[in-house]
Amino acid sequence: MNVRDFARKAGIVACLATVLVLAAPYAVVSEQEGLLVAYYASGPVGAAGVGLFALVSAVVFASVERGNVDPGTLAGVVVVLGAATSLLAVVWYLAIDPTVLFSFPQEYRWLEWHAPVVIATSLPIPVCAGLYARDLFA
Repeated sequence: MNVRDFARKAGIVACLATVLVLAAPYAVVSEQEGLLVAYYASGPVGAAGVGLFALVSAVVFASVERGNVDPGTLAGVVVVLGAATSLLAVVWYLAIDPTVLFSFPQEYRWLEWHAPVVIATSLPIPVCAGLYARDLFA
């Protein structure tokens, strides 16, 4: 089994899964725009920073084997981006105001678990990046 190829593909899937999970409330929650904006804007960069870093990580994962830039450089970049994505997800979760979170109607109580699930889906990103880098430099 080619570890680099597997880690690269799994990293792309993890990045896209993080973005999809992050965006899920936009598709499901209705008539709570003000609360949703406050929820996503929590923290220094908000959920948009998490999504941006995840998307950039997916682009780097996808382009690492293209040969335009040294693969070792991009492997280091994707490790840092993956760690930053997970760290920003944790910071966003810790910055969510409980008043905002518990102001949603009862039918949206699942949002209490949304941010931890975003964190869980972002954790494979640095793991896959680390596996890719380890195999590249071995």
